[in-house]
Order: sequence, then structure tokens, then C-alpha cells
Amino acid sequence: MAFEVLTSAVEYGLDDLRKLCVEFVTETLTVETVCEALQAAVTYGQLDMKEKCLMFIENHTLEIVKTRGFHELSDLALVSILQSDLLLIDELDLLCAVREWAHVNSVVLELPIPDVAKDAVTHLRLSLLSPEELTSLEKENHKDGLIPVEQIAAAWKFHALKKGSRGARPHLPWRRKGTRPRDHHRYLNLQRK
Repeated sequence: MAFEVLTSAVEYGLDDLRKLCVEFVTETLTVETVCEALQAAVTYGQLDMKEKCLMFIENHTLEIVKTRGFHELSDLALVSILQSDLLLIDELDLLCAVREWAHVNSVVLELPIPDVAKDAVTHLRLSLLSPEELTSLEKENHKDGLIPVEQIAAAWKFHALKKGSRGARPHLPWRRKGTRPRDHHRYLNLQRK
């Protein structure tokens, strides 16, 4: 009900009521409700609420990616999560969660998986995966085309050269807080200044 009241408060410009709703929602976040709260924050431009939701998600990432709410996120809300360095989840697990999200949204939106996920997958950090994991990813990718071939090629290039590509997004070779260590990660430390 708080989300419905927040919608009305934003729609009718009731700032005091909007603040009360945001306060209530952010103080009562749970693993089951945080994605709906994040979606509302993104939809209605509530930056404080979005920040508090992201902090909660960062601390409970593994549980949250398994919820129905995660699968119902818009691509914009998902991108806001994927931009974080503080997620407590390994990149391989995050990749699996994004793949599930894309499959669900592909059915709901009646769009091909690559179209649904095109903005979100650019924030996956494939360079964090081991060569064996990249090989498995490529095989899985042949089935659904989730990740552009160029993005996979850039990860292989990182492994071959032990450094990032020119023009690559600077955050992509950085480990997230929940990233499990892999042998090649020693080269990542050279990337972050």
C-alpha cells in the first residue's frame, strides 16, 4: 500500500506525504520488498530512496537475485544495481541471475533475449571470470545470445593481454565486493588507481 500512496503523492505533488512514504518504505525494507522499492524509486526519481535500496541490495545481493521482485525489475532498475562495486555476489552468480531476469522479461515483453538485456549486460564484468568460466559462458551464450560477442571477445582479450582494452568501460575489470578470487585477478589490481 505504501507504494500506491507514494505514487499518488508524487502524482499530486504532495511533498510531505511523499517524504513520509519514502521514510516508511526505506525503514521497512526486506529481501522480498526491496526490488519493488527500487523500482518505485527509479520510476519516480526518488534518489534518496534509490540510494537506500541499493545499499540494502548490496548487503543482501545473493538472496535478492532469487526473488520474484528481482525478475520483475525494469532494465533501468537492474542497471542501477549492476553499476555497483559493492554487491555481495560473485560475477558468475550475478551473470546467472541476469540471464534468468532476461529470460523472464523476454517472455513477458515478447522480445528477444538480446533486446531485453542489451543495456544490462554491458555492466557485467566478464573479465572477472576464469578462462574455463568464459568457455562455459560462450557455450551457454550460443543458446540465447544474451551477451554480445564483442563483450566476450573483450574478456578473452583481457586474459590474453593481462590488461583492459582501449575504450573499455573503466569499471569492468574491477572486482565487486563479493567476487570470489581467481588466479588472473592479480592483473586487475594494476587497472584500478
